[in-house]
Amino acid sequence: MKKSLSEKLMILVFLIFIGGFSVANLLAEKKTFSENENRTLAPMPALTLQSITGGKFDDEFETWFSDHFIARDSWIELKAYLKKATGSLENNDVYYADDGRLIRTFSTWREESLQQNIDTVNAFLNDNDLHAAIMIVPTASYGQRNALPANAEADQPALLDRIEGAFAGQTFVRVDDRMNGSDDLYYHTDHHWNHNGARLGYESIASQVLHKKPEDFTYTTVSDSFYGTMYSRSGAFWVNPDAIVRMDPAKPLNVEVTYDNGQVSSSLFVPERLSEKDQYTYYLDGNHAFLEIHTDVPGDRTALIIKDSFAHILLPYLATEYSSLQVVDLRYYHSPLAEMAAATDDIYFIYSLDNFCEDPNLIFLR
Repeated sequence: MKKSLSEKLMILVFLIFIGGFSVANLLAEKKTFSENENRTLAPMPALTLQSITGGKFDDEFETWFSDHFIARDSWIELKAYLKKATGSLENNDVYYADDGRLIRTFSTWREESLQQNIDTVNAFLNDNDLHAAIMIVPTASYGQRNALPANAEADQPALLDRIEGAFAGQTFVRVDDRMNGSDDLYYHTDHHWNHNGARLGYESIASQVLHKKPEDFTYTTVSDSFYGTMYSRSGAFWVNPDAIVRMDPAKPLNVEVTYDNGQVSSSLFVPERLSEKDQYTYYLDGNHAFLEIHTDVPGDRTALIIKDSFAHILLPYLATEYSSLQVVDLRYYHSPLAEMAAATDDIYFIYSLDNFCEDPNLIFLR
């Protein structure tokens, strides 16, 4: 059956559109990093006989083409917007909550990983005759649970009860029972707690570990353009950014921070990080295997902090309580810790609840 002239013209226009779009996509300037998604984009795959015959080139080229698709961010945002407009409550496991909040729920975990982490921490402390303060921080979906649909997350207090029971003889610092009066404890576009949430954590440590009143602080907004991990994951690029806040003790505090790369700083804050996508690295320069903080706090009380990134914004508070803090991230630090732990006054484990349930790096305690 012969096609009509109008049908042929439609096919021709379609082919020209597809061809032109493909050529434009190939010729468009390529980026190596997506600011909105906060990740490195796939490089152009190498064209070799082996990669072609083995099928590897096709897979890698498809990934590269997708990562560098023309106006990619606009397409991602359009998809997220259409999902929301048609009644969807989430995208990529991130809920569109009230007031522009983007919240990733926490509902499942690997039981084997959780038990392994509990056993590993207990073995490290018991085998070396150590006592520690263990703070497992509820996730943003608990701290902002009033903004989520019913039954969208795990019963975090019940899970914390269970973990606390597994650390008999240690000081288990609870924060969840202090999270009932405020919705402004976590960033709206990120998974971390903000300066208000970290303040609650500090107050809990002051009460349950240090047995003293917390120090007073002043607060200064240093940025109002922070877009966090949930912004990158959700595609909801239309929401408002968060603020980054500097916390300064009312009593002047002198500090010296030595990083694992040899860099030395006289501040707990890194202002140049505010010009980057991940402004949360303003606090202690983000992820490092090891850093050491010395202060002019009277006395010689010391602490070892074994942590994930939830501790970064807590450290400016804790620095007012110690003359020296050694800070370890087991994702990158794999040297023995027993000797360091034995030589310090206070030992802390500070982790977010979801990370403590899943993190495979606690095994490096042994």
